[in-house]
Amino acid sequence: MTHQSHRRRALLAAVKLLIAAAIFAYLFYSLRGDEVFGRLVHEPKNWGRLALAQALILLAISLNYLRWYILVRALGLNFSLTDSFRLGSLGTLLSQVWFGSVGGDMFKAAFIAREQPGKRTEAVASVVIDRVVGLYAMLLVASIGRLAAGGFTQTSRELSALSLLVAVFAGVGTIGVALLMVPAVTGPRMAHWLGRFPAIGHTLVRLLGAAAAYRHGRRFLFAAIFIAICTHTTLVLSIWSIGLGLPINAPTLPTTFLVGPMSLCAAAIPLTPGGLGTFEVAMDRLYQLVGAAPGDGLLVALTYRVMTYVMAAAGAVFYLRSRKMMDQAMQEAENFEHQITNQTTSS
Repeated sequence: MTHQSHRRRALLAAVKLLIAAAIFAYLFYSLRGDEVFGRLVHEPKNWGRLALAQALILLAISLNYLRWYILVRALGLNFSLTDSFRLGSLGTLLSQVWFGSVGGDMFKAAFIAREQPGKRTEAVASVVIDRVVGLYAMLLVASIGRLAAGGFTQTSRELSALSLLVAVFAGVGTIGVALLMVPAVTGPRMAHWLGRFPAIGHTLVRLLGAAAAYRHGRRFLFAAIFIAICTHTTLVLSIWSIGLGLPINAPTLPTTFLVGPMSLCAAAIPLTPGGLGTFEVAMDRLYQLVGAAPGDGLLVALTYRVMTYVMAAAGAVFYLRSRKMMDQAMQEAENFEHQITNQTTSS
């Protein structure tokens, strides 16, 4: 990777951090004088509820690693459940805490490709499909929440529009999964057509082959979707438990099933590292739309984020135990992403 490319990636990471800092500055400024953090420090908290929330978050993230393991194995790659947890926790560390130029997803794909030469496209496909499945399940859970808390969507025009948009995306995702099951979409004719694209044709054909593998092993794909739904349901329960544990007027469980997944959808927007700031501002705004006091959603979001860092700490342990190898792997991940970018943008 060239020095200029490295500088460009570092600059992009710095810009994302500045955006996150600006979002937090706006949040803290808008809540000045509301004694939000004073309530958090001085008023009693239900530590049992908070401990339950922490356990639920750890369970949900562990389910994420199990989901990725299933999707990787569906492609016939030599990959163990231990590898999934090890690389998954390192990916969580890179995405949530490290804030470097290499994201957690790219690191995981590069590490698999590093250990299995010639399987680069399949490694990338497993990570991409895993991300898509997770987002699709998040939209499904949010759509269920829209039905469970229908009263709020009828009284708030903004919430109604947002929940409708989520439902539309969930519908599009369902159509996409259905099309993936159609042989013609991933068949030889489509492969022949994609193979005619200059420079990227070979990569597109191999990605299509990976998609076809999920069609042939559809039980793996549907199992991954089911696990992802369980993951996001567990995360919603953790958010609800956090609300009950903090000194705030927590929304009901059906209402949390509406605002929780929608806040997590905001965190999936690649505007800041790990959704830092976008998740917090979305949750604070959505909580206010369902009747919570200003700042209540921010307290829940910040507590949730801190709890996710516990799993990132496991990644830090793996990193410290094999620091030299991890530094080398991250350098290879940067080169890996640079190669993919060049391959997909050249013509």
